[in-house]
Amino acid sequence: MEIEIKEKIDSLEITKNCKQELRKITCIIIFLILLIYFLYIYYNPSMFLLFPIYEAPSAYIIFTIICQRYKYEVIYINSDKIKFSSSYTEKNSKTSMTSFFKIKNLKEIYVMEYHELPPKKFFGITKYKNIPHYMIHFIFSGEEDYKCWGYKISIEEATIIVRRIEEFLGKEKIFF
Repeated sequence: MEIEIKEKIDSLEITKNCKQELRKITCIIIFLILLIYFLYIYYNPSMFLLFPIYEAPSAYIIFTIICQRYKYEVIYINSDKIKFSSSYTEKNSKTSMTSFFKIKNLKEIYVMEYHELPPKKFFGITKYKNIPHYMIHFIFSGEEDYKCWGYKISIEEATIIVRRIEEFLGKEKIFF
């Protein structure tokens, strides 16, 4: 995972890029889907054309659940707004900003630790690795209230990003 921080005169752009991890997990998922397809066709050849139609929705759901942590995430801050975006491709994450918040409504930025719960009941896993993960949380006043960014980043990266955002907002004379 790479985090890029680009500061211009009046804007700050922070990008979380997981290109290598996303490529690796996508190849594994495609391989597993093809393996399931060929095994199913081997045992049931009459479903040759119908199985992809039945498999496509479940394959998409599995892909989005597994690859969610490897999305490109972008924060773009200027003097008026904070814009958030996340996408599976770098091009879409740069061009389509999905959430807009007014910077004057920003109350607090902080890093919070969370733990992932293991899927014990479904898969029968008994061991649990207590590995902390961190996200950056933004609290806004008014009608917009909350947004988080940076799925599964380390504490060092999260504190650097929060410090950099606070420095930028202080430099722009925007205090929260």
